[in-house]
Amino acid sequence: MIENKKILLICKETFSYPLYFLGKELEKNNNEIHYFFVHNTDVTHKNVFNKFTYFYFKERIKDKYLHDVKDLNIEFFKQRKNIHLDYNRLKEIEKKYTFFKGLNNQILSSQMTSTPYHDRYFYPKSTYEENCYWLLLNYNKTEELLNSIEPDYIFDIGTEEIQRTIINEVANYKKIPYISIESTRYETFIIPTFNLGLQLDQYFLKAYESNKNQINSLHEYIDEVKNYRAKTHILSDKFQDLMDYSHSFTLGDMLKYILIKTYRYALSGVQDFIKKKKYMHFNSPIDGNSFKKILWHYNYAFRKFLLNLNMSSFFKAPAKEKYAFMPLHLIPESTTFVKAPMYVNELNNIQAVAKSLPIDWKLYVKEHPAMIGERNLNFYRNVNKIPNVKLVTSNYYEDPKTWIENSAVVITIAGTSAFEATMLNIPAMVFGNVSYNVLSNIKLVKSFNELESLFNLIESNSWLKDNTIECAAYLKTISEVGVNLDYNQLIKLASKKIHSEPLEKQEKEDFVVLLNCLINFFEKAVSIKKQ
Repeated sequence: MIENKKILLICKETFSYPLYFLGKELEKNNNEIHYFFVHNTDVTHKNVFNKFTYFYFKERIKDKYLHDVKDLNIEFFKQRKNIHLDYNRLKEIEKKYTFFKGLNNQILSSQMTSTPYHDRYFYPKSTYEENCYWLLLNYNKTEELLNSIEPDYIFDIGTEEIQRTIINEVANYKKIPYISIESTRYETFIIPTFNLGLQLDQYFLKAYESNKNQINSLHEYIDEVKNYRAKTHILSDKFQDLMDYSHSFTLGDMLKYILIKTYRYALSGVQDFIKKKKYMHFNSPIDGNSFKKILWHYNYAFRKFLLNLNMSSFFKAPAKEKYAFMPLHLIPESTTFVKAPMYVNELNNIQAVAKSLPIDWKLYVKEHPAMIGERNLNFYRNVNKIPNVKLVTSNYYEDPKTWIENSAVVITIAGTSAFEATMLNIPAMVFGNVSYNVLSNIKLVKSFNELESLFNLIESNSWLKDNTIECAAYLKTISEVGVNLDYNQLIKLASKKIHSEPLEKQEKEDFVVLLNCLINFFEKAVSIKKQ
């Protein structure tokens, strides 16, 4: 039980919903709970998007326990036309707070300060000076906040955004345990990470190695691996729904989508414009322009409709040939921009892999269903220009299992497909740090120059032959140190409670179970940290 502690909860947008209820439960054990809203659009002024997040908390929590970055917004807007960077201070920050990654990579943790690397143009392009100034302001804020609160623990359920990257560095320097969620990619199991998942935690490596060496204790989990391999379908229901939506986007769907987004963003844009003089918020480099968001969503809907109408002109069916399988990511997202900032340019990754393939292989690139409509169509045209690369029809097979089992290797930045591959005893390569990297059937690619030698291992049949024991040890480890928590469902039910929507009897029971599971997760994490 966690009691008599100071705890700082990191809140952002809809992920803050369950943290409100978590905080209230932790208070029952004489814990002092503080809430820190780290996303600038949450806190500047009340609108249709944040009235149930930050402003919901603000109406119910005393000011001394509620913290935000609004003061940074105002300071940034005040100075943005005449920024004078304190490079001595930046060098001091660089010296103290780059244990996990350098400052330029830290800047990429946010969609707003990484605009050259994605297609969400509703974020105005910020200058390098503006990015550095925003970084500096957030470091100053984080130091000040942690010095004033002196929390025993920091709890979080997300990893993305520049503020989290900064909190991770400062907390590490101050030796304050920063506990967040790391997805294991198996069902809904999550494990604690004490570094935003940027490195494999030593506690996890130790537990995994111990379980791997105790084969007699793995029988139950060996059966679980065998059952997984025997499944016809391995795709979760939530991704099936996304797949169906992405590949059945009719003219009616497009018009409905446009009307809904127009209403929401137009209302938000009017509110932004009214507040412009007071907050200088409208069209700032660290926030999206609501009217540009409307235009972006129009383009998104039209591209999605166009791609579904003319799928064959961009995407091709697979053939009977040897191929490496490369499913793409949702860009931008935390598993790329936070975990693998050096590999966020997916076209560059595709070109590097294509250059390294054995002569009789092809590279099959499959689009992420959520990205259909998001990317500029030139991306697909450029991929199709590479002669040994085939951009495949993503819904050609109903389930990723067929794509994976027919492939020679699966390659991903830090996606679930690599874990699925190793569970199916297929070689996999990743570019980012993820929990399943403990499995030797997965190779962490640290440089494009390593690709050719890794493909040669497969060609020479020198890859691990059977990894059943390792997979079983992994499943046992995540069940011991983590919890099986569907936190997306927890967010959904917490949202209904905050919006005062009625919950059915089963939903009420599920909410209690899920919230207790989240509490159990942090209790396990605290216990692990004490060991």
